[in-house]
Amino acid sequence: MAEEERLQWHERGIKPENLLKELHSVEGKIAEYISSFAGSMLFVYFHAIWFGFWIIINQGFLGPNLKAFDPFPYGLLTMIVSLEAIFLSTFIMITQNRQALVDTYRELEEEKEQQEEEEQQEELEEEVEDIQKDLDHIKGAISMLQNKLNQKHHPSGNGTG
Repeated sequence: MAEEERLQWHERGIKPENLLKELHSVEGKIAEYISSFAGSMLFVYFHAIWFGFWIIINQGFLGPNLKAFDPFPYGLLTMIVSLEAIFLSTFIMITQNRQALVDTYRELEEEKEQQEEEEQQEELEEEVEDIQKDLDHIKGAISMLQNKLNQKHHPSGNGTG
């Protein structure tokens, strides 16, 4: 997904939770199922058998028992297949849009996690800085105490030495 599109989602205030609702819609699931079926070999086999029977029946190969209802050039079959193609292309586009939503959801989740990690990192850095300041104060206090102790044990200018 393009960076501009992701920013548009972000600017519009779209949250991952809202995308999930859209992803779990009944229409989206149906479109995904149909697209999945249309992309399978079962779909190909079904159509090969269907077209074969259609041609066999309408060429009169089954005799007087089954009369031809769509003679060559099979205008009804052409119309049905054309309508099927229109609907299948629509279902495929819906599935692609759904996949784009999945990608956007993942990107937003990753962005959210990254932001949380950055905030945690900043907090840890602040804590380390505070600890360092405390250590500097402790070092200063220890140094001052050592100086005072040194002055008590080794007083300067007392004339002995």
